[in-house]
Amino acid sequence: MDWIISAAALSPGFSLHAIEEAISGWAHNLGSPTEAAFRLLLAAVLGGIVGLEREIRGRDAGFRTNLLVSLGSALVMVVSVSFAYVSWPNIGSGTLTIDPARVAYGVMGGVGFLGAGVILKHGGQVRGLTTAAGLWCVAAIGLACGLGLYTIAMLAALLVIVVLWSLDFVDRFLPKQRYREITVRRPWHPGVIGETVAMIRTYKTLSVVDSSFERTGDLTVVDIRLQVAFRSPERYWEFERKLAERDDCELVASNEG
Repeated sequence: MDWIISAAALSPGFSLHAIEEAISGWAHNLGSPTEAAFRLLLAAVLGGIVGLEREIRGRDAGFRTNLLVSLGSALVMVVSVSFAYVSWPNIGSGTLTIDPARVAYGVMGGVGFLGAGVILKHGGQVRGLTTAAGLWCVAAIGLACGLGLYTIAMLAALLVIVVLWSLDFVDRFLPKQRYREITVRRPWHPGVIGETVAMIRTYKTLSVVDSSFERTGDLTVVDIRLQVAFRSPERYWEFERKLAERDDCELVASNEG
């Protein structure tokens, strides 16, 4: 196979189309069911490569999940395309219509439900959206392999890796709004809630999104729950340190929100 791709690359009319024709011609010469097995193997390899990236980053849907999603999608497409080559008895003079695209619709919808299982809500943040989108893309890569679109499948897998890996470094430098939920205990007196909110707002890099309070047990104190928005984690930790130094405040809890 390597010499076929090399010959296509050295030809004057080198293009993705030439590579696709070379790989497709080589795979077609394998015959059935070897060509189908090659499609499944390629889908497993591409899905596994994407899964390795997720596994390295410690995501729930890692190597095995992505590999199986890609392999399963390719298998479904191979079976769907094979419907046209099956001799169906008792059809008579009727016409049997085969639409492999319907199977693709079903696969992508089913993977959507699988992706929903990796999406988690943690406090005020939703996690797992990127992993779910990655699973959806891996399913599409598997379908492309099952249909014999080898170059498109490999190019798509490469693009997914670039997006998941390389752009993560860019994302770290983008200014993002972050949130934390803190609980501050203060001596109770009328207007203490507004005073606390105004005190936090004196820190120009912080803003209070929401506030509530609770008085239980000792009625001389009040627990004030605040959702604080900020962009610089360093400035927020500095705020917590200064808050802990105050005599009239006690930081009871601080959670990512």
